[in-house]
Amino acid sequence: MSRKTLTTLASGHLSPHPNARFQPAEPTAIAATGLWILMGVIGALFFLFTVAYAIRQGLSDWQPLQEPWQLLISTTLLVLSCVSLHFAARKARLLPSLVACRRELFLTLGFTLGFITAQLWAWLALVEINQGLLANPANSFFYLLTGLHAIHVIGGLIALGLVIYQVWQGRRDHLHIWLQLCARYWHFLLFIWLFLLGLLRLT
Repeated sequence: MSRKTLTTLASGHLSPHPNARFQPAEPTAIAATGLWILMGVIGALFFLFTVAYAIRQGLSDWQPLQEPWQLLISTTLLVLSCVSLHFAARKARLLPSLVACRRELFLTLGFTLGFITAQLWAWLALVEINQGLLANPANSFFYLLTGLHAIHVIGGLIALGLVIYQVWQGRRDHLHIWLQLCARYWHFLLFIWLFLLGLLRLT
């Protein structure tokens, strides 16, 4: 084996071209792969809870819960946050500057915080009519599923805040790609929420 071949293999690049060099993956590509894996794990988690919900629903002590009307408000706010983040990513693609998409990002922040507030409002409304966590198994699943989803929304909000802060500090490039990744996660959470809402409404 020639010296050039050994040098190429030692560099981690398996191309037979003698002048080839190892090219590390772009941070955005790594983040995109990590996001797909994260969404797969979250999807599997909610799927398992859905199976547990279906099994538990078949027992005799299950009493269906009347979902509070505040969920309609929270759903609307989550849809609006997805739309505003989508437009923020589009604006950043045309003009890669935080200033260009500042309004859309503020709207996303406001709508997302509104979603979390509306979820808490729904919880308080149930508690006021004595439909707390331990009232019956259906209640426990309602608080568990909505709370778990809200935690993932908060996690997305923290990730979005970190991206914006690092771009603002000049530590990251390709603003529109990072915002596209955040928007993809927001759309995924909206899909999960609509699924959960349908599950709670129809059972």
